Amino acid sequence: MFLFKVLGILFALFIILFVAIVVEESFLGGRRRRQLEQKAREAAKGPGMTPEERPR
Repeated sequence: MFLFKVLGILFALFIILFVAIVVEESFLGGRRRRQLEQKAREAAKGPGMTPEERPR
């Protein structure tokens, strides 16, 4: 019986952490990445920038 309680707690922690990682990556990480890509595109449109000068 003790083994089942320990396994249940470990499984519950795994599920909670998995959901937290998915939420963070899909909502927070995605928004940050899109903002950085937009800033990079705007910087690349600047006048007189050669391909070597553009941010990567």
